[in-house]
Amino acid sequence: MTNDKVDPSLCPLCGESNGCGNLIGMPQGTCWCSSATFPPEIFKSIPDEKRRKACICKACVEKFG
Repeated sequence: MTNDKVDPSLCPLCGESNGCGNLIGMPQGTCWCSSATFPPEIFKSIPDEKRRKACICKACVEKFG
């Protein structure tokens, strides 16, 4: 039996810490991602089972763009 639980603190693309501001208690809208631009294609790179369950890390956004 496999564990299908997605860790919301890990980037769904690289598996490293995503530094999500919401998870560490930062006020809403103050995380780096609030002002970041995410290319629509990056979301297609996330496996279906992880999509909308964990934030992409800044490093992956920078590498993608």
